[in-house]
Amino acid sequence: MPRRARDPLPDPLGSGPFEFGEAREADIGRGRLRRDDISHPHRGLYVPAGTVPEGIEGRCEALLPLLGPGQWFSHATAARLWGMPLPKPYRDDETLHVISLADDEANGRSLRMRRPGVSGWEGRSARGEVRGILPVISPADVWGQLATRGATATGVTLTREWLVAVGDHLLTGPRLHGRRHPLCTRAQLEDAAARRRGARGARALEWALERVREPVDSPKETQLRMGLVALGLPEPEVQVAVDTAEGVQHADLGYRRARLLLEYQGEEHRVSRQRWLRDLRRVQLMQDAGFHVMLVGADDVDDADASRADAGDAVGSGTMSGSGGGSSGDSAAGFGPLPGPGLVALAARVRRALAGESFGR
Repeated sequence: MPRRARDPLPDPLGSGPFEFGEAREADIGRGRLRRDDISHPHRGLYVPAGTVPEGIEGRCEALLPLLGPGQWFSHATAARLWGMPLPKPYRDDETLHVISLADDEANGRSLRMRRPGVSGWEGRSARGEVRGILPVISPADVWGQLATRGATATGVTLTREWLVAVGDHLLTGPRLHGRRHPLCTRAQLEDAAARRRGARGARALEWALERVREPVDSPKETQLRMGLVALGLPEPEVQVAVDTAEGVQHADLGYRRARLLLEYQGEEHRVSRQRWLRDLRRVQLMQDAGFHVMLVGADDVDDADASRADAGDAVGSGTMSGSGGGSSGDSAAGFGPLPGPGLVALAARVRRALAGESFGR
């Protein structure tokens, strides 16, 4: 059990991450380093309590002193930093991903990071940006990296459908102060895919790129759209604009000519009464404008293959030391091409509606 701290750390060790060698130079012994005012996030690295943020940002900031020239946070770690959707929520024990975009050609050796809890990669074509103080691969290139096996967890490959969901998110961007802020352009996605031609995952990227749409508010909406197409229905339009008595309202998905709209009801509708009432009003307005609105829940969307993601547990839960390829497994993470029974039933209702039959359930 760590002992309580008695003496404050000397400057500059008390203001941020420091290595064991720096502690020795300051005459700080191992006993002092084990006290409860110092955390030990990475081997050979120590952090004074409260000096770095919690979560993924804090873990990356703590690793910064160990990053060499040309090393950038990449793959699932970069996806987390950019706020991209992934099949599983973040966990504090998930692997961090770092790519080296340079090597020591003079000595013929790799500069790939090799540390416990870190998956080291090598590459030359990716582009990086500094996000705050963190060197991070750019959003479009992260999307390209996510097509690689091991990009999120050992032996795991994201499905093509999840690559579409991430692409939808990148072109749509988060909504801030009522406006969307895309993280990249379609041209940048095309460029990222082109630079990966011939590499693993290239075909999945090309397939996904043809199906990326915007604006799309959630991966579930992507899953609903692609599930309907997989079941033989025409692709619905995203964010259908409807003229109502209170101005233009937008439905998640729809078939404008058939005057049929689909609204996904997510978890936020259950926990936020204000959101539920606002969306209920919006649905009523669209119905008054002559559209039929189908409300869709998670049970209608979840696919038959969702258990594959559960088998892999959490994204990045495995430990890959010095390997960018992962293990020899071939599992997939996230929704796949096999619609579940709820979506099959929903597709049958949509098909009847498009054929002009009754809108009843």
